[in-house]
Formats: sequence, C-alpha cells, structure tokens
Amino acid sequence: MNVWGLTGNIACGKSAVERMLEGRGVPVIDADVVAREVVAAGSPGAAAVRDAFGDSVFAPDGALDRKALGAVVFADPAARERLEGITHPLIFARMGERLAELAAAGSETAVVSAALMVESGSYRNYAGLAVVTCPPEIQRARLLARDGSTPEAAQARIDSQLPQSEKAAKATVVLDNSGDLAGLQRQVDAWIDADLVAS
Repeated sequence: MNVWGLTGNIACGKSAVERMLEGRGVPVIDADVVAREVVAAGSPGAAAVRDAFGDSVFAPDGALDRKALGAVVFADPAARERLEGITHPLIFARMGERLAELAAAGSETAVVSAALMVESGSYRNYAGLAVVTCPPEIQRARLLARDGSTPEAAQARIDSQLPQSEKAAKATVVLDNSGDLAGLQRQVDAWIDADLVAS
C-alpha cells in the first residue's frame, strides 16, 4: 500500500488538509485521534498512565484530564518522556492495525497524519512526506482566533515546536496554506493526483 506521512505545525492547516484528503476518498489515520483512543477510560493505556502519574490527572468519571496531564509533562521533560514511553508504543501499534485493516479492505493508499512526525523520525517509514506551512504571522493570528489564548501563550506553543523550515526541508511535498482554502485545495488535489492515486 502507498502510505504517505502528513505533518505541519500548530495552526498551519493540517486538519484542513486531512478533510480535503478524506473528501477525495483518501483514508487518513490521525495520530491525535489514535492518541486519545489508547488512553480512553478503562483502557490498558489509561491504567498505565494512572500508575505513572496518579489520580490527579484523571476526572472523577475516569476520563483522562488532558489539561492536568499536560501541565505536568510540559513542565518536566522526564515526565514527558515517561508518558511518551507509555503512549507511543500503543499509538504505533494501533496505527499499524488501522493500516492493516485498510490494506485488507482493498485500499491502495493512505495518509498518516502526526504533529511530531519529523521530530520522532517516523516520517522515514512512509513513501513520502507532505508538510503544511504558512507564514508565522498567519499562524499566530489563526492560533489566537482559534484558541482565544494570550499572545504570549500562543507564541510559547509555536516556539515549542520544531521550526517550520526544518520540517519543510524534509518534505517531499510542501503545501503552502498562506492563502484561502480554495488555493490549498488546488495544492492538495495536485498532490493526490501526482502521488496518491494510481493513474
């Protein structure tokens, strides 16, 4: 199966590209969605997180309190590594299952979407890598409009990620999301027609 990677920094438009791919019938496996599934209430992943971090990162109904957990792991690199040691193997295993299911169902192509694909090196596992980019000032404005965060908090989140230029340097295809959605759609269509759909 022809499997490509998709990544992009926060507020650059990765989710919009995912919707466009799905609109053209290209299956997308989103690592963020899978990451939530593997720590769902009652799952082995949730139990492992509770063992490592305690009850304080869980809501009374047993659901993981992602905000509380985030506050712990973003302040402590060792805690973040401990969390990743629990969740990453579960995420990769689940994504492998999804790809196997798609292949068994006859899919010839798929896209795996993940924010940290370049940082983790997992982009090397795929036939190619598409990176969604936009100018920093547009990224910042979109993030402020979307999350309602302070300018300082928005900038801190942007600064915590690998620079867009470093991700673009690893890309097979760069999707420039500095314009409107119609312009982005044209680029996505060109990528699909050139690399994802057998002619």
